[in-house]
Amino acid sequence: MIPPFEDVFNYCPVCGTPSPMVGQNPFVCTDCDFHFHFPPTVAVGALIINDQQEILFIERSKNPGKGLLGLPGGFVDAGETAEAAVVREIKEEVGLVVQQLEYLTTFPNVYQYKGVANDILDVFFVSRISDIPNLQLQASEVVDAFFGAPAADFLSRMAFDSNRLAIEFYQSQQS
Repeated sequence: MIPPFEDVFNYCPVCGTPSPMVGQNPFVCTDCDFHFHFPPTVAVGALIINDQQEILFIERSKNPGKGLLGLPGGFVDAGETAEAAVVREIKEEVGLVVQQLEYLTTFPNVYQYKGVANDILDVFFVSRISDIPNLQLQASEVVDAFFGAPAADFLSRMAFDSNRLAIEFYQSQQS
């Protein structure tokens, strides 16, 4: 089992004192009284919808979820808004410059990577495009990208439950 991030936070980052209460949130140093609240990391994802109401799916080129499907997106950088992050991630991963975004929803996620589980808050946006552009894939992140109807076979191959839930939420809003 992959431990949560707070379970691997064994020493105070200020004074180096070993923690007798590993895994507690907030982390409190018994020596220097440093307090640290483990926040969820914020990530973004985009449902890019074409005129045929198909969604742009990507195939991930690395773990977590290598070979599985996802939505264009990624982590929000410090000092960056969620909107700026999703525009940046879409441009980086598939080469699209989106003009309009509509907030859709949020879902919690757990990002399990290199033996640590990190709590994530995924923020999802919708962007509609009329032309299917020539996609320019970032090979280090994306193996393939394609538009498809959000059918059960695609949804069962999603790398992250939060992506599947966002698509299902979007579909429920369209009915």
